[in-house]
Amino acid sequence: MRGHSASPAPGRGSNFKVVVRVRPPIPRELDGGQYVNVTKVNDDSKVITISENLTGDRGDEPAIYSKHMFTFDHVYNQDSDQRTIYENTAREAVLSTLEGYNATVMAYGQTGSGKTYTMEGYQGEERRGIIPRSVEEIFANIQSGASENKKYLVRASYLQIYNKQITDLLDPARGHLQIREDKKRGVFVEDLSEWVVRSPSEVYHLIGKGSAERATGETRMNYMSSRSHAIFIIICEQCETVPLPPDAQADPSKEPQQNVKIGKLNLVDLAGSERVRDTGATGSRLQESTNINSSLCILGNVIAALTDSKPRTYIPY
Repeated sequence: MRGHSASPAPGRGSNFKVVVRVRPPIPRELDGGQYVNVTKVNDDSKVITISENLTGDRGDEPAIYSKHMFTFDHVYNQDSDQRTIYENTAREAVLSTLEGYNATVMAYGQTGSGKTYTMEGYQGEERRGIIPRSVEEIFANIQSGASENKKYLVRASYLQIYNKQITDLLDPARGHLQIREDKKRGVFVEDLSEWVVRSPSEVYHLIGKGSAERATGETRMNYMSSRSHAIFIIICEQCETVPLPPDAQADPSKEPQQNVKIGKLNLVDLAGSERVRDTGATGSRLQESTNINSSLCILGNVIAALTDSKPRTYIPY
């Protein structure tokens, strides 16, 4: 999902792109011979058909299925690779931040559906996720675009929202942070630390440091389930000095013009949505699940309002 704040869009929904990635089965799902493929991606890769089992396990009798079709900007089947997902889904948003726009790439889905793998991935060229590929893309463009008259500054922040509380993952002592809004900065998290980064390796160090602080826990749905929403923020600031024309260079009252562009990239790994009755959650884990589902519901309402073709004066956030 991307949002360009510096220029108007032709339609309110045009700044949003929603894609689906079908995850392949994992070993525990294949155990016991109960695995059934219930998804089908159409040839145009925009429509997915889900077959819902209406009767459950009936022994030797065949189950009865009901089919539901959903249309998206793109649907990737279970054979899709990390590079394809990044280049066709996130790359445009990443590059826009270098031009001074704000963009967000958000992974949403059920617990265990592959959100963290898609966003972070694993070490190795082929299995890297959206976040490391975004970081490398940004610094590669900075290296090729920087000059004597064009300078860049990159800053990073990392936060989590856990049980409705915002915590700075890079400075955990900064808890209970508050969301503020002003005309100059827009919406921001007050007192969230920002770290100057000069290379991909420095960014990866911050990601590793912050991820170690992130709240996770085991449920029936996933042995290592993310119990918080995590947002890694990259701020790209570009300052270009426009030299004075030759006839003005001798005038001490004139100074070169400086053009500044500031773009922000939000890389979001949401906590997994889940049916509470399927998780085996009780006590504090149950409260976590309730807060996760409540926040995801609110997020859905916000996105629905932003993509509504009818003008709205109020967005419910």
